[in-house]
Amino acid sequence: MQSWKDHVSRHPLWGAVELTFAWHTVLLLFAKVILPPLAPSWYPDLGATLVNVICAAGVWLVLWRWGWLRVSGVATPGRPRRWWMAAPMLLVACSYSVAGLDGSATVVGSGLVSLLWVGVNEEMYSRGLVQQALGPLGPVRAAVGVAVLFGAGHIQNFLFFGDPLDDTLWQMLSAGFFGFTCAALRYAIGSIWPMVVVHGLDDFFQIRSPGSAPDWWQASVYAFHLVYGLWLLRRYGAGGSYERA
Repeated sequence: MQSWKDHVSRHPLWGAVELTFAWHTVLLLFAKVILPPLAPSWYPDLGATLVNVICAAGVWLVLWRWGWLRVSGVATPGRPRRWWMAAPMLLVACSYSVAGLDGSATVVGSGLVSLLWVGVNEEMYSRGLVQQALGPLGPVRAAVGVAVLFGAGHIQNFLFFGDPLDDTLWQMLSAGFFGFTCAALRYAIGSIWPMVVVHGLDDFFQIRSPGSAPDWWQASVYAFHLVYGLWLLRRYGAGGSYERA
């Protein structure tokens, strides 16, 4: 583990790519090979929840072994007085619930818990581990790197989970903009946890919405993510949470 950490420290960009690839590999192994299909009627998303819990535990272990738990924003509340900065993204997430929620109470409850775990897992790996690895590149380049890798990683939905290619390409674009703003927020707040909640609810409301948001709204959301992320980086990036351990 120490030799891998040293390699990542010397080659942050390649290290971030390797960490992203490793995380996706572990996720796919547990989702497609190791764990059996688990979708009991009382909790239809049991399998997905377990996959995200396992992957999050793996990321936590790597951060702990490398001494990055606090500096990555994973084991700290950061600056609680700045948690309000995640409120605009929370409002965007909640906007997808305007049309209501689709599904029975069991399906909705199961999906909410499962997708909150997606938020934990993906924020720990992307805005925690990968962003910390990219830290030596500076806040702006690190945030862009996080956005590109996080967005590109969603190609797995087409390759392994049966999503149509056009839907996957839009997911990649949306995830990239979302990841950019979350990366900027981590520098401003010093913690991933406000983004965990936003991330989980954003996925939940979009998936459980009975219809897709209008194209004009999605375009507005992309523009907001870009502008808000750039503003956060300009104002708070220089005082971000990056440290080397």
